[in-house]
This record gives sequence, C-alpha cells and structure tokens, in this order.
Amino acid sequence: MMDRQAMGRAGEEFTCEYLKKCGMRVLARNYRAKKGEIDLVARDGDTIVFVEVKTRSSNAYGTAGEAVTYRKQQMIIKTAQWYIMQNNIKESNFRFDVAEVSAGDVGFSINYLRNAFGV
Repeated sequence: MMDRQAMGRAGEEFTCEYLKKCGMRVLARNYRAKKGEIDLVARDGDTIVFVEVKTRSSNAYGTAGEAVTYRKQQMIIKTAQWYIMQNNIKESNFRFDVAEVSAGDVGFSINYLRNAFGV
C-alpha cells in the first residue's frame, strides 16, 4: 500500500495523462504562490484550466470532490490570480476543475468535474 503522498503524486500523474488524452496541454504542475498551490494548470483550447486533484482509496470520509471546500476554492482562486499575473496572461477564459481520482486494486479511475466551482 502506498503512503498518502505517493498516492497523491500517482493520482496527479494519472490526471496529467487523462488531460493529454482529452486534448489539453499541461502548462504547470504543483504551481506554488504565497496563497497556496494548484496541482495542475492546463490549456484547453482558449481556456486556462486550474485543476485540483484529489486522490482517494475509499469514500469513507466523503468523496474526493467534497474535500474541495469553499475555503480551499478561495485559496485556489487567489493562487490562480497569481499565476495569471506572473505569466502575464491577458486574454483567455478560465475554468476551475476538480479531478476525483480513485485508487483501487487494479489501478486508478477518474471522475472529472469540469467547472467544479467559479469565482
């Protein structure tokens, strides 16, 4: 059994591959700013997508998506604003997605929530 950190990293890697299969381009991984961290930043056409990855081995404590609380959303939004400013992104659409990754006996599966929350 993997520890939580290793499982989280594996879940992020799985999500990266999923995004690429969906035609997105991963721009950044584990972007850090003063306010927090964003797991993945990707481009989906003309949209910049900020992705929070939550990996779980069970739903005993609720779904992965439920772990992205209002407070966590606000931290992600503030961090996204830093990313936009630092990278001088002028004209683009933005979206906040959540990837619920389940770690099972036979590997990972994903429930991908587009537009999981907004500003």
